[in-house]
Amino acid sequence: MNKARNPEGTFIETVRTRSLLPKGSRIWAAVSGGSDSMALLRLLLQFRNYMKWDVSVLHIDHGARSDSADAAAFVEEFAVRLELSFQLRKISPPESGSLEAYFSRKREAIYNDIAEGSDLVATGHTASDRAETLILRLLEGSGLRGLGGMDYFGRGPVIRPLLDLSRHDLQGYLSTIDQGWIEDPSNTEDTFLRNRIRHTIMPVLESLSPGYSYALSRSSANLSQWRDLVDDMIETSIEELVSGDKFSIKRYLNYPRAVRLGVLWVLSGRPRGVREEIEKTDRWLADTKSGFHLLPGGLRITVVESEVFIERSM
Repeated sequence: MNKARNPEGTFIETVRTRSLLPKGSRIWAAVSGGSDSMALLRLLLQFRNYMKWDVSVLHIDHGARSDSADAAAFVEEFAVRLELSFQLRKISPPESGSLEAYFSRKREAIYNDIAEGSDLVATGHTASDRAETLILRLLEGSGLRGLGGMDYFGRGPVIRPLLDLSRHDLQGYLSTIDQGWIEDPSNTEDTFLRNRIRHTIMPVLESLSPGYSYALSRSSANLSQWRDLVDDMIETSIEELVSGDKFSIKRYLNYPRAVRLGVLWVLSGRPRGVREEIEKTDRWLADTKSGFHLLPGGLRITVVESEVFIERSM
């Protein structure tokens, strides 16, 4: 097993050194009732007075579990007992498509809706989640963006203060303070690839290299720093390259291929899983003299002599 860290000390060190949850913050703790999110809430409450935090509880019922009402009641009862503000939001499962991607979009919309002004939303993602995500992205053949995975600062108001602690650390912490949690039955199923990675690959890695989750998490953090650097390069390149609704093919081809692909991806609206199409478009721009091409996301580019004209779908 991983060598356990001191959850309280590690948590507050992460929060302070990375300026995640400043003193006086109003924080919505996203609590599912599982061990990670219950540990998050207990740690927030442990340092609430010291950091002058205003802590509230958000529970999202995904409606995909037969016992989802039990989990919601468990979290609400805990919040009421400690006199914490509580909100329950519900999501209806989609009729088709990827459940994980759908729920991710819905949660993001809820986080943005509930966080007013400078409010922050703290989620219970851990070093274990970060390590699993890195393995998942490697199996998908992801580039730098995917391998960078989750960071301490998520999109919008989302903050992830548990990324320096493993699931093992947090469950041990809950045991020492006699705090229960509700185990999600879907975590034991192998329907999702992430669960299969968790149940089959991660135990092998742990036997080969105890504490692997911290090492993989550090790798993901390093990759995320390079990802952010590349993002800045791409944004600067777009500002230099694109004028209004057009750009020069010659100037475009002077950029390194990795930057060119990033430019096309950003112009397309940052869609997921479209690398092959983006690469095909880049080759087409290098070879073509005239004509048009459709990019993922509905972007149409038309080549006239040495200029590329951009037409975004309405």
